[in-house]
Amino acid sequence: MKLYGSITSPYVRRIRFLFMELGIPFQLVDTMTEVGQKELREKNPLWKVPYLETEDVKIWDSHTITDYILETKGHGKFRPKAGDHFYREANLLTAIDQALDNAILLFYLNKEGIKPDAAPYLTKNALRISSILEYIKRELSGNHFFSDGKVGLSEIALYSTLDWIRFRSVLPILEEEIFVNFLNFHGPNKSWMETTPK
Repeated sequence: MKLYGSITSPYVRRIRFLFMELGIPFQLVDTMTEVGQKELREKNPLWKVPYLETEDVKIWDSHTITDYILETKGHGKFRPKAGDHFYREANLLTAIDQALDNAILLFYLNKEGIKPDAAPYLTKNALRISSILEYIKRELSGNHFFSDGKVGLSEIALYSTLDWIRFRSVLPILEEEIFVNFLNFHGPNKSWMETTPK
């Protein structure tokens, strides 16, 4: 399997984490290089990462890649996506991804010297992140979202999102004890440590 993406992408990191945890060999094509970027643009019309290529399929959406991995390789020790919790987990994933997408937007705009109060749309995006993070805090029960105490896709998404926000210093999440505890609880996992953005 070829996985196209950058070391720093939180969406790519989720896939790398799953591959490592499930013992699936893969080749990472670094899209931060000129060669990797050229290859990505020739194969993926979205020009986005992650992009997965196997002998049989080409997938350019992180959730579809995750579905493919779990359906073809099994769930291992992770909470299955199906079951009574399916829609709640789907809502959690949607919310976490929305917070991450808005945080990524803020990060890149800030690099260009554009502040969140530069336009009403940007202000709304910043407020949306706060709203989502408040929702996430209410939904967390200790260090998991569900009483089974297992890691599932929502915990994986939250860890990669919070750690990216911390890495890029986009928001002061380290002021939130519940998020610090979550990061400290899951962080010692070998696969998270090996996929830490640099």
